[in-house]
Amino acid sequence: MLRLTLSLKLPWRRKLSETDDRGKIKRLALGFLARREHSAKELAQKLKLRGAADELAERVVAELESLGFQDERRFVESFIRARAERGMGPVRIRFELKARGVACDLIEQVLAELSIDWEQALREVYRRKYQDLPIETAREYGKRYRFLAQRGFEPEHIRTLLGEVCKL
Repeated sequence: MLRLTLSLKLPWRRKLSETDDRGKIKRLALGFLARREHSAKELAQKLKLRGAADELAERVVAELESLGFQDERRFVESFIRARAERGMGPVRIRFELKARGVACDLIEQVLAELSIDWEQALREVYRRKYQDLPIETAREYGKRYRFLAQRGFEPEHIRTLLGEVCKL
């Protein structure tokens, strides 16, 4: 059997060498930021994965932050909005933001400022998935509870909602 592979050398996919200058690394970082918002930690990791030296990647990220190209608050706001629109709850959003290196106090501050009605979001996710069908068994209750918890909604909100539709 003959296997044919195609190797494309795309300029944005190549590793940076140690001799690449700061300008190239800065352009690469701006390219990442042009596609979507990134946290500072996330952006630095991407630059390091492409071969930039740790210290240089951190300096470039700090420079872009000072120029306003990278803004942690703007990243958190867009991230929360995007995840909420996809039906994710606040517990999961907090977890994902912490994994991206965002400070807890900033996460809580932005969550409070956006004032998203999480109970209404929970009801919408539930309605789309289950069309308000009643729960008739304990197994079904557990299945629905786990689905909503995995989406990142608060346990007390889930229990309240499921209590309203439960026929047990």
